[in-house]
Amino acid sequence: MSLLDQLKRLIRSRKFWVLIAALLATLAAYCTAQISVWQALQALVAALAVYSTGVALEDSGNAAKTRS
Repeated sequence: MSLLDQLKRLIRSRKFWVLIAALLATLAAYCTAQISVWQALQALVAALAVYSTGVALEDSGNAAKTRS
């Protein structure tokens, strides 16, 4: 799969857009001083962990389909 194909799949991914929304919400909360820098970092790490877990679960399901 080419790089362009991978980027197209990423742009169509709902998980990716939820990650972007979470990052923007965290940035907005930090910029309006509703959260501290440490809370923003925790939210960033949590959002990335959820995204990577979702991708791992999807990949695991896809691998199981190809083995059957």
